[in-house]
Amino acid sequence: MAVGGCDTLKNAVKTVLIMCLVTGLSIFTGHMGVENESTIMIFLLGVLFTAVLTSSRRWAICAALLCALLFNFLFTRPLYSFLIYGTNDLMLLLFFLITGIVSGTITSRLQNEMRLAAQNEHTAWILYRIASGFLSASGRENVVKKAEFLLKKYTGLSCTIHLDWKGPKKGFGINGGNGTLGMMEIKEEEPDNSQLLIVKAICTQLGIALERERLVADREKIRLAMGREQQRSIFLRSVAHDLRSPLTAISGAGNLLADSYDILSESERRKLAVDISEEIVWLTGLVENILSMTRISEKKLVLHKQDEVIDDVVGEAVKQTERLLRNRHFEVKLPDDVVTVPMDGKLIAQVIINLLENAARHTPPDSAISLTVEAGRHLTVSVADTGDGIPDAIRSRLFERYVTQEKDIVDGHKGLGLGLSICKAIVEAHGGQISVTDNIPKGSVFTFTLPMEENL
Repeated sequence: MAVGGCDTLKNAVKTVLIMCLVTGLSIFTGHMGVENESTIMIFLLGVLFTAVLTSSRRWAICAALLCALLFNFLFTRPLYSFLIYGTNDLMLLLFFLITGIVSGTITSRLQNEMRLAAQNEHTAWILYRIASGFLSASGRENVVKKAEFLLKKYTGLSCTIHLDWKGPKKGFGINGGNGTLGMMEIKEEEPDNSQLLIVKAICTQLGIALERERLVADREKIRLAMGREQQRSIFLRSVAHDLRSPLTAISGAGNLLADSYDILSESERRKLAVDISEEIVWLTGLVENILSMTRISEKKLVLHKQDEVIDDVVGEAVKQTERLLRNRHFEVKLPDDVVTVPMDGKLIAQVIINLLENAARHTPPDSAISLTVEAGRHLTVSVADTGDGIPDAIRSRLFERYVTQEKDIVDGHKGLGLGLSICKAIVEAHGGQISVTDNIPKGSVFTFTLPMEENL
């Protein structure tokens, strides 16, 4: 009410000043010999100026009436009286009053329309800034913070946004495609009409942004599920292929021994028995890797750490791979002193076995393979081979699951691509690191490190 009273007083002062101005100007022009028909146009300008400056139809009509009275009092005969004797003066005043009221009304309406258009333009600009502001926000927390920031910036109001609100309605609803996503609670007074539109716009845009984040999250879940399904398919195909080859070899060798045992020489029988043994050892390692990867995938890999003598762990790993390494120039380099390291001896032995099997699989017979153990601030174990090295196509993802190097050989063991990923998981579970470098002039060197003391 105070604001309305202040506006009324301002408009009254404007109207009075304009009436004084046009009256003085009319008297001056009257003394200059200007006729009443021209003088009355000055009063009409006063009505128009009043309508423009006050932007009010009411004040424009008041100005028209006041101008008519002033013109009648000052310029129609008898002067200084409100009586009208002449028909021409009466018609002039009548037409002036109608013209003043109509022109003042139209002018004030145009002013209001212009002001409303400016307000709508400003509101549209704010709504555009609000809509574009949410485009740069990602993540539910950032989207909510962006909504609070925009509300404070464009309305000066502070709010609290409750997502997944299940309680009673406490403010403005944030709706999405699947119903209410939350509530916006205004901390201060209730917003006025101009602020209410902005509040509702922010709630709408916030709902759209939250729906977008939900769709992005669902799409990411679908992508991960498709990736896992693809890996599962690759895994099953690899298992089927890798199991078929050794089982076929074992079945063939066993049938040959059973059917032709008496006619086979001692060396041939021994050769078949060795082949069966090697295939069984390989199958045992394959099953062990599959079980280890299953435990790692399900986050059930449990370390049973104790101080282990590294010579014993290396000896166990070499013993299990000696058949694979018998046609290679294999060398083991151990520290001169007895070195004990806190580790799960069985798992670290599996790491070394996988690295030795990998080296034997990718090096031809009579090639050199070395296993080197060094003790310092960390225990360093390196397996170097003289194979063809690591292709650039798979170097960056060598320690991921199911990464294999395709070869032209149809038969034989390609491997599931699990061994190195298992090594990485086991080593990192011990607090160590594993890496690969080139073995100059030919081959690769796989190195992993373990802390010499238990991390407390």
